[in-house]
Amino acid sequence: MGQLHNLMLLLPCLIFSTLLHIEAMSVAAVKVSTTPIFPTIPRAQTNKDFQVLLRVEAPPAADLNGHVPIDVVAVLDVSSSMNDPVAAASSESNLQASRLDVLKASMKFIIRKLDDGDRLSIVAFNDGPVKEYSSGLLDVSGDGRSITGKKIDRLQARGGTALMPALEEAVKILDERQSSSRNRVGFILLLTDGDDTTGFRWSRHAIHGAVANYPVHTFGLGASHDPEPLLHIAQGSRGTYSFVDDDNLGNIAVALAVCLGGLRTVAAVDTRVSLKAAELSGGARIVRVDSGGYESSVACGGASGEVVVGVLYAGEVKNFVVHLHVPAASSTTLTFSSSECGYYCGAATVCDHCHHRHQQQLLAVGYSYSHAPGAAAAAVSVEGHGVFVERPEVAAVFVSVDGVGVGGGRQQQIPLPSPVVMQHMVRFELLELVAGFAEAEMASKPATTKTKPRAADVLQGKWEEFRRARQFWGGVELDGVEREVDAMVASLRGGLAYVSSWVSSHQMQRATAMGSPEKVVAEFMTPAMVIMVEEARKLPPPPPPAAAAAEAARERPGGCDGGDDLHYVIRQRLELWSKVRREVPLMYQASSEQEDVQLTAVFREASLEAIDRAMHHDIYLAVVHVSNQRRC
Repeated sequence: MGQLHNLMLLLPCLIFSTLLHIEAMSVAAVKVSTTPIFPTIPRAQTNKDFQVLLRVEAPPAADLNGHVPIDVVAVLDVSSSMNDPVAAASSESNLQASRLDVLKASMKFIIRKLDDGDRLSIVAFNDGPVKEYSSGLLDVSGDGRSITGKKIDRLQARGGTALMPALEEAVKILDERQSSSRNRVGFILLLTDGDDTTGFRWSRHAIHGAVANYPVHTFGLGASHDPEPLLHIAQGSRGTYSFVDDDNLGNIAVALAVCLGGLRTVAAVDTRVSLKAAELSGGARIVRVDSGGYESSVACGGASGEVVVGVLYAGEVKNFVVHLHVPAASSTTLTFSSSECGYYCGAATVCDHCHHRHQQQLLAVGYSYSHAPGAAAAAVSVEGHGVFVERPEVAAVFVSVDGVGVGGGRQQQIPLPSPVVMQHMVRFELLELVAGFAEAEMASKPATTKTKPRAADVLQGKWEEFRRARQFWGGVELDGVEREVDAMVASLRGGLAYVSSWVSSHQMQRATAMGSPEKVVAEFMTPAMVIMVEEARKLPPPPPPAAAAAEAARERPGGCDGGDDLHYVIRQRLELWSKVRREVPLMYQASSEQEDVQLTAVFREASLEAIDRAMHHDIYLAVVHVSNQRRC
């Protein structure tokens, strides 16, 4: 009976664990695949740089099991330059919306598009965080949307620009969340139109230490912003850097939509890929991993490595290139295993039992991820994926065009490198070139426009040298790459913003707005991003200041309409009562008779008491009005 009793106690736990397992299995899986640059390596050949393409693919949005809730902190620049006008709101009016007006309309779009259960915090800043315009994390379901919208309506622009204190406040808001809220993914959006006016010395160490825990997606507004700190903030936090130029300031909402389409479709978090040199690889080792903006490491003398991907959006694909050193293999030291049968065949190239070629495993690939932060039950770990190549015992083969050898006998054709692997190798090498160029230009900080053509000449020269060195790489398409470089060279007349945003997009393999929402890397756009951008394009032009004020007044709930008029009336009444109270003694001048003196005193006191009651009533109305305005 005791054993049966214990079993009955354990039964609910077993059922619950089984249900959790079934639920985890029902969520679409992240997929990892590999492609070696060559399917074979001659047995006697040492390959000092053998490339393997590593592909990490998130499931599509339609296969996700519900929405992963997110916490977004919007860090909004409300310095005085945000009062500068953008393009005319309409051709029939000379009124122009300001940058702040466009920012308000864009943030209201964000508020409408966040899912119920998501939370949003506003950190407005100029010379520092502006508490009266800021808020903690508010649930956007229910009244949260309207409350946050009212915070946006109240924004006013003045003062200078201090980025770091505002960023620190945003990080503090996310850090101080209760443990029950840690199942949400935290993101920070930073929007600014100017240089930091505090004299803060930006460094990668300072930025990484401040924002390393949460991706910060930065947005530069207009041509006057400084791309350097925004790029470094994005790089130090695994975020992205976008910008809109002066001609596209009215499209801030569309630029934000590119980012929001990803944030709303988180498919996996804490994604990691582990690499291990196979025991039967004959001494192969990992040299390095091309991972762009994602952290990668090689340990134990090349015996193991890791790529930290972190957050994956639905439909995203990340590609990395693993570089291996593969030594020559002798028939006495190399052991082969067959994927077709379980027989051990020693150094034989072809299995005597299944007659399939035997493959050598170079690399073992495993990976892990979670469906939501802190969700231990939803954690997934996959091991055992391998990278295999054939190691035939053949020498170099000379092949004629028709595949017939020089001696007349048909020979085995030399395998060509994988075009897909080659194309990604070119992409990572070009990224390294452009990122190094951008860093050098930022370090030099050109002070005059005369140096900008020189920068364009430098990049053009580097590209021409790059292309010449790879012009005979088979299967590599360089014309499309050249068009991208031409666009970067042309953009340098206006500064480094376009180049910096291109670098950010390719480092994170994630779409960014590069001057306008139309200028994005199409291959990085997920279906959810495309849909969100189309919805943002349908927004009406931002209203001019007068129209925006009228719209805000119409949107006020009961008790808020006519607030400014009510405040004016109350102030006027209090001033009038104070004047009457001062004049009451003059209105009641007593005569010499005693009876008249008493009667005058009674009227005077009664009048003062009535005036005091009226004043107290108006003061009460003023207090109620102030309270309502704070809620509005």
